Amino acid sequence: MKLPVKVLSFFLIIFFTVSAEAQRRQLAIGTGFTGSSMHMFGTVLAKHLQSEMRIRVTAQPYIGPSVFIPLVNNGELELGLTSMVDGGTAYAGMDREATPDIRTIARLWTMPFAFMTRQDSDIHTVRDLKGKRVVLNVTAAQAINLMAGAMLEAAGMDENDVEVVTVSGVAQGMEAIVEGNADASPGSLRMGVVRQADANVGIRVLDFKQPDGEERFISQTAPGFTTYDVKADEYPVAETDKKIFAMEIFLMVPKDLDNELVGEILDALHARWPQMQAEFPGLAPSRLEDLVHPTQTFPYHPAAIEYFKSGRGKAKWTEEDEKRNNELLARWP
Repeated sequence: MKLPVKVLSFFLIIFFTVSAEAQRRQLAIGTGFTGSSMHMFGTVLAKHLQSEMRIRVTAQPYIGPSVFIPLVNNGELELGLTSMVDGGTAYAGMDREATPDIRTIARLWTMPFAFMTRQDSDIHTVRDLKGKRVVLNVTAAQAINLMAGAMLEAAGMDENDVEVVTVSGVAQGMEAIVEGNADASPGSLRMGVVRQADANVGIRVLDFKQPDGEERFISQTAPGFTTYDVKADEYPVAETDKKIFAMEIFLMVPKDLDNELVGEILDALHARWPQMQAEFPGLAPSRLEDLVHPTQTFPYHPAAIEYFKSGRGKAKWTEEDEKRNNELLARWP
């Protein structure tokens, strides 16, 4: 017996609605490797998104953002945590295949970043790295290489002034320091592997001192990467006040992520922000007003823009934000 067209249409609508809802019952967040700052925050974020949105959310670790950014671009992964350097270079296709379909919905926090060495070495500043074995080639994290190169550039050097060491991931760079296979390696001060290395052999964060004064350094090769002041004992491996570097961390989604879902994620961030700040110290200085941030290096999702324009969130969407976002969109018309 043939069903009337109206009845058939009704069942088709129900089928596709149920299918869409089934897909939304779980979300995955791409993060750095287990023990990295991004994975630590990713587990906190997943926990609170899951509680607030009442769907399953998991933090999925990868060896580096270079691995999962293409998955977000293709819609195979719903969320990802990335620095503005990694996101920007991937979006633009700088020394890699371009990922023009990634979008951001929020800037989250600032990640302090530096070269690190063993406490028993004679290396104290970035300039002391001349002639030393330095991790500058991390195969799974292209942005790390750009930032490491930018730190050398800030000190008036480049890779020709050091002996370049290649590793597969940031954790392997720290292992190379501990095992004596490298003199210095770049990374975030909050990484679990840094704390472990510090407990094993003692780790020192290298100070950045420009020969011509204390002016702020902003990298041209690693978009948005800049100098950052860290206070003594703010981190276990920073025993004195130092000038290091920092990068902003953004929440990344596919261009075609459902508009309603984007709004729900942003609602959840607003609802759970204080709890997440308490559980992840790196988020503590961050404000909901800065979910829209001038350090963006790839476009905001249209639903996020509408969210901030409508006043649902604490952050405001200004004419300057619109101009910056449109300039980024114009790269891939």
